[in-house]
Amino acid sequence: MSPMSSPVAALFFSLFLIFSAADAFNITKILNAYSDFSTFNNYLNQTGVAEQINSKQTVTVLAVANDAMSAVSGLSQDALKKTLSVHVILDYYDAAKLQNLRAKTGTQLTTLYQQSGLAQNHQGFLNVTRSSSGTVVFRSAAPGSNQDSTFVKTISSQPYNISVLEISNVINVALNSTTPSSPPAPVPVASPPRKALAPAPSSKDSPAASPPNPSDANAPSTTVAGSPSDPVADGPAGSGNKSSTVSVTSGSYLLASILMIFSSSWFLLTMI
Repeated sequence: MSPMSSPVAALFFSLFLIFSAADAFNITKILNAYSDFSTFNNYLNQTGVAEQINSKQTVTVLAVANDAMSAVSGLSQDALKKTLSVHVILDYYDAAKLQNLRAKTGTQLTTLYQQSGLAQNHQGFLNVTRSSSGTVVFRSAAPGSNQDSTFVKTISSQPYNISVLEISNVINVALNSTTPSSPPAPVPVASPPRKALAPAPSSKDSPAASPPNPSDANAPSTTVAGSPSDPVADGPAGSGNKSSTVSVTSGSYLLASILMIFSSSWFLLTMI
Protein backbone atom coordinates (compact mmCIF):
# COMPACT_ATOMS: atom_id res chain seq x y z
CA MET A 1 0.00 0.00 0.00
CA SER A 2 1.40 3.44 -0.97
CA PRO A 3 2.01 6.04 1.77
CA MET A 4 -0.63 8.31 0.22
CA SER A 5 -3.44 5.75 0.29
CA SER A 6 -4.16 6.03 4.03
CA PRO A 7 -4.60 9.85 4.12
CA VAL A 8 -6.80 9.73 1.02
CA ALA A 9 -9.01 7.04 2.52
CA ALA A 10 -9.27 9.01 5.77
CA LEU A 11 -10.28 12.14 3.84
CA PHE A 12 -13.07 10.38 1.94
CA PHE A 13 -14.33 8.79 5.16
CA SER A 14 -14.42 12.19 6.88
CA LEU A 15 -16.33 13.72 3.98
CA PHE A 16 -18.82 10.81 4.12
CA LEU A 17 -19.42 11.43 7.82
CA ILE A 18 -19.88 15.16 7.24
CA PHE A 19 -22.44 14.66 4.47
CA SER A 20 -24.21 11.93 6.43
CA ALA A 21 -24.48 14.20 9.46
CA ALA A 22 -25.77 17.00 7.23
CA ASP A 23 -28.51 14.76 5.79
CA ALA A 24 -29.58 13.29 9.13
CA PHE A 25 -32.15 15.12 11.27
CA ASN A 26 -34.16 14.47 14.37
CA ILE A 27 -37.55 16.13 14.68
CA THR A 28 -37.62 15.64 18.45
CA LYS A 29 -34.35 17.52 18.93
CA ILE A 30 -35.48 20.27 16.58
CA LEU A 31 -38.74 20.88 18.47
CA ASN A 32 -37.07 20.54 21.89
CA ALA A 33 -35.60 23.97 21.27
CA TYR A 34 -39.11 25.48 21.07
CA SER A 35 -41.18 25.07 24.21
CA ASP A 36 -44.29 26.44 22.50
CA PHE A 37 -44.53 23.15 20.58
CA SER A 38 -43.87 20.74 23.44
CA THR A 39 -47.35 19.18 23.26
CA PHE A 40 -47.06 18.57 19.52
CA ASN A 41 -43.56 17.15 20.04
CA ASN A 42 -44.73 14.80 22.81
CA TYR A 43 -47.60 13.50 20.66
CA LEU A 44 -45.18 12.80 17.80
CA ASN A 45 -43.10 10.60 20.10
CA GLN A 46 -46.06 8.88 21.78
CA THR A 47 -47.58 7.79 18.48
CA GLY A 48 -44.31 6.83 16.77
CA VAL A 49 -44.74 9.48 14.06
CA ALA A 50 -41.45 11.11 15.09
CA GLU A 51 -39.54 7.93 14.24
CA GLN A 52 -41.21 7.80 10.83
CA ILE A 53 -40.29 11.44 10.18
CA ASN A 54 -36.64 10.80 11.03
CA SER A 55 -36.51 7.91 8.55
CA LYS A 56 -37.36 10.18 5.61
CA GLN A 57 -34.87 12.05 3.45
CA THR A 58 -37.20 14.88 2.47
CA VAL A 59 -40.09 16.00 4.61
CA THR A 60 -42.10 19.02 5.78
CA VAL A 61 -43.67 19.04 9.25
CA LEU A 62 -46.66 21.31 9.94
CA ALA A 63 -46.38 21.95 13.68
CA VAL A 64 -49.14 23.38 15.90
CA ALA A 65 -48.52 25.50 19.02
CA ASN A 66 -49.59 24.29 22.46
CA ASP A 67 -52.56 26.64 22.77
CA ALA A 68 -54.14 25.17 19.61
CA MET A 69 -53.65 21.48 20.44
CA SER A 70 -56.82 21.09 22.51
CA ALA A 71 -58.62 19.89 19.36
CA VAL A 72 -56.89 16.48 19.60
CA SER A 73 -56.88 16.05 23.38
CA GLY A 74 -59.83 13.64 23.34
CA LEU A 75 -58.71 11.47 20.42
CA SER A 76 -57.74 7.83 20.77
CA GLN A 77 -54.11 6.87 20.18
CA ASP A 78 -54.98 5.49 16.74
CA ALA A 79 -56.94 8.58 15.66
CA LEU A 80 -54.21 10.87 17.05
CA LYS A 81 -51.57 9.08 14.98
CA LYS A 82 -53.67 9.42 11.84
CA THR A 83 -54.20 13.13 12.48
CA LEU A 84 -50.50 13.82 13.11
CA SER A 85 -49.53 11.82 10.01
CA VAL A 86 -51.59 14.26 7.93
CA HIS A 87 -49.34 17.07 9.22
CA VAL A 88 -46.25 15.48 7.61
CA ILE A 89 -45.79 16.31 3.91
CA LEU A 90 -43.57 13.99 1.86
CA ASP A 91 -41.84 16.91 0.09
CA TYR A 92 -39.83 19.96 0.97
CA TYR A 93 -41.74 23.24 1.39
CA ASP A 94 -40.33 26.34 3.00
CA ALA A 95 -41.72 29.87 3.17
CA ALA A 96 -40.20 30.88 -0.15
CA LYS A 97 -41.64 27.87 -1.98
CA LEU A 98 -45.10 28.48 -0.52
CA GLN A 99 -45.09 32.10 -1.66
CA ASN A 100 -44.17 30.96 -5.16
CA LEU A 101 -47.40 28.97 -5.48
CA ARG A 102 -49.78 30.29 -8.11
CA ALA A 103 -52.45 32.42 -6.47
CA LYS A 104 -55.92 30.90 -6.09
CA THR A 105 -54.75 27.65 -7.63
CA GLY A 106 -54.81 24.66 -5.32
CA THR A 107 -51.89 22.25 -5.13
CA GLN A 108 -52.37 18.74 -3.79
CA LEU A 109 -49.71 17.45 -1.38
CA THR A 110 -49.08 13.84 -0.34
CA THR A 111 -48.79 13.18 3.39
CA LEU A 112 -47.35 10.44 5.59
CA TYR A 113 -50.86 9.13 6.23
CA GLN A 114 -51.35 8.45 2.53
CA GLN A 115 -48.14 6.40 2.50
CA SER A 116 -49.47 4.22 5.34
CA GLY A 117 -52.06 2.67 3.02
CA LEU A 118 -54.87 3.31 5.52
CA ALA A 119 -56.23 6.52 4.00
CA GLN A 120 -59.55 6.56 2.18
CA ASN A 121 -61.45 9.23 0.24
CA HIS A 122 -58.37 11.48 -0.16
CA GLN A 123 -57.71 11.57 3.59
CA GLY A 124 -53.98 11.28 2.91
CA PHE A 125 -53.82 14.44 0.78
CA LEU A 126 -53.73 18.15 1.57
CA ASN A 127 -54.81 21.03 -0.64
CA VAL A 128 -52.61 24.12 -0.25
CA THR A 129 -53.73 27.45 -1.74
CA ARG A 130 -52.20 30.93 -1.73
CA SER A 131 -54.66 33.77 -1.76
CA SER A 132 -54.14 37.00 -3.70
CA SER A 133 -53.11 38.67 -0.42
CA GLY A 134 -50.36 36.09 0.12
CA THR A 135 -52.06 34.01 2.84
CA VAL A 136 -51.24 30.31 2.48
CA VAL A 137 -54.05 27.96 3.49
CA PHE A 138 -53.83 24.20 4.18
CA ARG A 139 -56.94 22.08 4.00
CA SER A 140 -57.62 18.34 3.99
CA ALA A 141 -58.67 16.95 0.61
CA ALA A 142 -61.09 14.50 2.27
CA PRO A 143 -64.80 15.27 1.85
CA GLY A 144 -66.38 16.61 5.02
CA SER A 145 -63.21 18.29 6.32
CA ASN A 146 -64.43 21.81 7.02
CA GLN A 147 -61.58 23.63 8.75
CA ASP A 148 -58.68 25.51 7.23
CA SER A 149 -55.22 26.10 8.70
CA THR A 150 -53.04 29.03 7.69
CA PHE A 151 -49.26 29.24 7.49
CA VAL A 152 -47.84 31.29 10.38
CA LYS A 153 -44.02 31.15 10.22
CA THR A 154 -40.97 29.00 9.69
CA ILE A 155 -39.70 27.21 12.81
CA SER A 156 -36.65 25.46 11.39
CA SER A 157 -35.38 24.34 8.01
CA GLN A 158 -32.60 22.28 6.57
CA PRO A 159 -32.89 22.95 2.84
CA TYR A 160 -34.24 20.09 0.78
CA ASN A 161 -34.21 17.71 3.76
CA ILE A 162 -36.58 18.95 6.45
CA SER A 163 -38.73 22.01 6.91
CA VAL A 164 -40.71 22.65 10.09
CA LEU A 165 -43.51 25.19 9.66
CA GLU A 166 -46.01 26.55 12.16
CA ILE A 167 -49.68 26.52 11.15
CA SER A 168 -52.58 28.22 12.96
CA ASN A 169 -54.47 25.13 14.10
CA VAL A 170 -54.83 21.36 13.74
CA ILE A 171 -55.90 20.33 10.25
CA ASN A 172 -59.37 18.83 10.45
CA VAL A 173 -59.66 15.47 8.70
CA ALA A 174 -62.91 13.48 8.40
CA LEU A 175 -61.44 10.27 9.82
CA ASN A 176 -64.83 8.73 10.64
CA SER A 177 -65.26 7.54 7.07
CA THR A 178 -62.53 4.94 7.69
CA THR A 179 -64.81 3.17 10.16
CA PRO A 180 -66.64 0.39 8.33
CA SER A 181 -70.39 0.79 8.50
CA SER A 182 -72.40 -1.93 10.21
CA PRO A 183 -74.07 -4.36 7.81
CA PRO A 184 -77.78 -3.78 7.23
CA ALA A 185 -80.14 -5.84 9.30
CA PRO A 186 -81.49 -8.85 7.39
CA VAL A 187 -84.93 -8.38 5.94
CA PRO A 188 -87.36 -10.75 7.64
CA VAL A 189 -88.79 -13.30 5.24
CA ALA A 190 -92.52 -13.73 5.51
CA SER A 191 -93.55 -17.31 6.15
CA PRO A 192 -95.88 -18.82 3.52
CA PRO A 193 -99.56 -18.81 4.45
CA ARG A 194 -100.72 -21.99 6.14
CA LYS A 195 -103.21 -24.10 4.26
CA ALA A 196 -106.66 -24.16 5.80
CA LEU A 197 -107.64 -27.55 7.10
CA ALA A 198 -110.71 -29.14 5.45
CA PRO A 199 -113.71 -29.08 7.80
CA ALA A 200 -114.77 -32.40 9.28
CA PRO A 201 -117.74 -33.91 7.41
CA SER A 202 -121.06 -33.36 9.16
CA SER A 203 -123.59 -36.06 9.85
CA LYS A 204 -125.62 -34.89 6.84
CA ASP A 205 -122.62 -35.28 4.49
CA SER A 206 -121.54 -38.69 5.80
CA PRO A 207 -122.34 -41.63 3.45
CA ALA A 208 -125.49 -43.61 4.23
CA ALA A 209 -125.13 -46.93 5.93
CA SER A 210 -124.95 -49.86 3.52
CA PRO A 211 -128.23 -51.81 3.26
CA PRO A 212 -128.34 -55.08 5.13
CA ASN A 213 -127.37 -58.25 3.31
CA PRO A 214 -130.43 -60.37 2.51
CA SER A 215 -128.59 -63.48 3.65
CA ASP A 216 -128.18 -61.87 7.03
CA ALA A 217 -131.96 -61.47 7.33
CA ASN A 218 -132.52 -65.20 6.88
CA ALA A 219 -129.76 -66.19 9.24
CA PRO A 220 -130.94 -67.23 12.69
CA SER A 221 -130.44 -64.59 15.28
CA THR A 222 -128.04 -65.35 18.10
CA THR A 223 -128.94 -62.25 20.08
CA VAL A 224 -130.41 -62.86 23.51
CA ALA A 225 -133.84 -61.34 24.01
CA GLY A 226 -133.76 -58.07 25.78
CA SER A 227 -133.79 -54.31 25.23
CA PRO A 228 -131.88 -53.42 22.00
CA SER A 229 -130.53 -50.29 23.64
CA ASP A 230 -128.80 -52.15 26.46
CA PRO A 231 -125.03 -51.92 26.18
CA VAL A 232 -123.01 -55.06 25.63
CA ALA A 233 -120.43 -55.78 28.32
CA ASP A 234 -116.75 -56.35 27.46
CA GLY A 235 -116.64 -59.51 29.71
CA PRO A 236 -117.55 -63.11 28.65
CA ALA A 237 -121.25 -63.97 28.13
CA GLY A 238 -123.29 -65.95 30.73
CA SER A 239 -123.92 -69.75 30.54
CA GLY A 240 -127.64 -69.30 29.73
CA ASN A 241 -126.87 -67.40 26.54
CA LYS A 242 -124.36 -70.04 25.49
CA SER A 243 -126.84 -72.94 25.85
CA SER A 244 -129.51 -71.08 23.86
CA THR A 245 -127.06 -70.43 21.04
CA VAL A 246 -125.98 -74.10 20.89
CA SER A 247 -129.56 -75.39 20.80
CA VAL A 248 -130.62 -73.14 17.96
CA THR A 249 -127.52 -74.11 15.95
CA SER A 250 -128.19 -77.88 16.45
CA GLY A 251 -131.78 -77.47 15.22
CA SER A 252 -130.60 -75.77 12.07
CA TYR A 253 -128.18 -78.63 11.28
CA LEU A 254 -130.97 -81.24 11.85
CA LEU A 255 -133.39 -79.47 9.53
CA ALA A 256 -130.74 -79.22 6.86
CA SER A 257 -129.97 -82.93 7.09
CA ILE A 258 -133.67 -83.90 6.72
CA LEU A 259 -134.03 -81.72 3.63
CA MET A 260 -130.92 -83.26 2.06
CA ILE A 261 -132.23 -86.86 2.65
CA PHE A 262 -135.62 -85.92 1.21
CA SER A 263 -134.04 -84.39 -1.87
CA SER A 264 -131.85 -87.45 -2.47
CA SER A 265 -134.84 -89.84 -2.18
CA TRP A 266 -136.88 -87.75 -4.62
CA PHE A 267 -134.04 -87.80 -7.09
CA LEU A 268 -133.70 -91.56 -6.89
CA LEU A 269 -137.46 -92.10 -7.39
CA THR A 270 -137.45 -90.05 -10.56
CA MET A 271 -134.60 -92.11 -11.95
CA ILE A 272 -136.53 -95.46 -11.63
